[in-house]
Amino acid sequence: MFDDLEKYYLTGGVDLTAALDNFFDRLYRKMFQVLNSQYTFNEMYMNCISQKMEELKPFGDVPKKLTVEVKRSFVATRTFVQALAIGRDVVKFIQEVGPTPECSRALMKMT
Repeated sequence: MFDDLEKYYLTGGVDLTAALDNFFDRLYRKMFQVLNSQYTFNEMYMNCISQKMEELKPFGDVPKKLTVEVKRSFVATRTFVQALAIGRDVVKFIQEVGPTPECSRALMKMT
């Protein structure tokens, strides 16, 4: 999950909804196994349990709400970081460009 979140942050090439769905599916499987540790389940049974997760909603509406909040946060964060990078590039470019003589005179008059 953290790899998916980091990849989205860096490249945007991850479907956050799918990543969070996968996280909750794995969490549900683990919780089911821990709570029923007296039994042994094969992969086919665990796949069946995963398919029933949407119907059973073991976490209520928390996954849906959390997915919306995480997506909103990551989209905003990624957009903010990209804007900062563009701002940095603009400032760097402006620092490399010397002021025109007219601009220098106008600056001197201001001080």
